[in-house]
Amino acid sequence: MAYLDEPPYFVPVPGSAPTGCDIELTEMVLGALGVDDIDYVLTSFGELIDGVRSRRWHLNAPMFITSERAQLVQYSRPVWAATDSFIVRTDDDRDFTSYEAIAEDDSIRLAAVTGQIQLATALEVGTPPDRVTEFDDQDSAARAVLDGAVDASVSTAPGNAAYVARLGEARLRSVPDERASARGVQSFGAFSFGPESHGLAQAFNDQLTATLGTDEHITMMRSYGFDEAALRPALDVATRPAIHDSWN
Repeated sequence: MAYLDEPPYFVPVPGSAPTGCDIELTEMVLGALGVDDIDYVLTSFGELIDGVRSRRWHLNAPMFITSERAQLVQYSRPVWAATDSFIVRTDDDRDFTSYEAIAEDDSIRLAAVTGQIQLATALEVGTPPDRVTEFDDQDSAARAVLDGAVDASVSTAPGNAAYVARLGEARLRSVPDERASARGVQSFGAFSFGPESHGLAQAFNDQLTATLGTDEHITMMRSYGFDEAALRPALDVATRPAIHDSWN
């Protein structure tokens, strides 16, 4: 399985298997299917779709679902929903509370990871392309903020919060996108498979459906900082209403 270095979803561990909520979910599902030996491949976001389509690996760790990507890969059912946030310098008091606020301030330079949905969102709300710099991964984008090359880097809110906490850098903070709900679009993350991997995708998805919302799953996700608001939208598309009981 291919994954990225984006806590809390997936975190590489030198000399050992990666950790993270999506790594643990993968192991829950594949373990129930009798798969005990998983070969994890650390890669860049831009390689995920090409890699799974060319069968360099069997599945991708969760990424946001988009209609364009759905033409290229098979998605599992959603496993989480997430809004975005912006990593900025702590002493920068400009308005970073939304994509729109950033777009309206000609002095703000934004970093985004190539190919990720956040890049498209920034451009759609009117951020000029010449004020957006693309990077290969979250770490490079965030460090560009610290170095002063850009003023903000965008990623998921859980991912940015976990990144700042892991870095332990007091000069950086994460600012939530406060207008996410106003745009009326709910963004879901899901595993993905190559277009010809029908058997694997079906077996994985069936077991995933049986796993999501269980006590084990919710306890694990809570340990990574996910609350009901982050999980319930994905759980609400399940076919078994009883999986919500563990929130009570």
